[in-house]
Amino acid sequence: MSSTTEQFYDSVSGEYTDFVERCVPRYKEMLSTLFDYLPENYSPKSILELGCGTGNLTLLIYRHFPESHIQAVDISEECLNECQQRLTEGTIKYIKADFKDIEFGENSFDLIMSSIALHHLDDREKEQFFQKLFLWQAPNGILTFCDQFRGETDRLYHQHLDTWKSFAFDQGATDEVWNTWMEHQTHHDHHASLPEHINWLKSAGYTTVDCTWRYLLWAALYAEKA
Repeated sequence: MSSTTEQFYDSVSGEYTDFVERCVPRYKEMLSTLFDYLPENYSPKSILELGCGTGNLTLLIYRHFPESHIQAVDISEECLNECQQRLTEGTIKYIKADFKDIEFGENSFDLIMSSIALHHLDDREKEQFFQKLFLWQAPNGILTFCDQFRGETDRLYHQHLDTWKSFAFDQGATDEVWNTWMEHQTHHDHHASLPEHINWLKSAGYTTVDCTWRYLLWAALYAEKA
């Protein structure tokens, strides 16, 4: 029987940071891209991070915007605890919740960010969730996130997976580790294509939507609310 998403991340919280930094190709470059395309001298007052995990992106958010009020959401209490231990400074509110179930008022956030988390929503949930995010964003708000995406065809998608597996094993992943992650992916991950995401974001109301980085399964998207 597969574990829930919460149980899975509780169980791997202590190893997650090491695994993702070593076994996701160009991971740090991908996270950096989320900030590279923000406007010059950008200074958001309120920031929401969806699926903060053990805090890899949270640390970068704080370093870029130490004066901002940051709210970090994650379903795993163990991951949240590790995130808090890594980042004890700043005005950060940690929220234990499934982010698809949380609610905020309209115009609550200047900036919304996420790293490898939104793929836990199925296609219909993604479409509806982007509509909620648009409402939560203040005028001129920005949404930028990186995640896993399907290829345009099954052949391309499976080649992405095969290339990722080769890279992960070169970095020291074992069959046991790989199979654990693939079992979780089979039961809890929902990969949609990049064009589908762009269409959902535009349908939600975002006026400027673009892919700012891509490699294999992973891509970074940037969207502005006029």
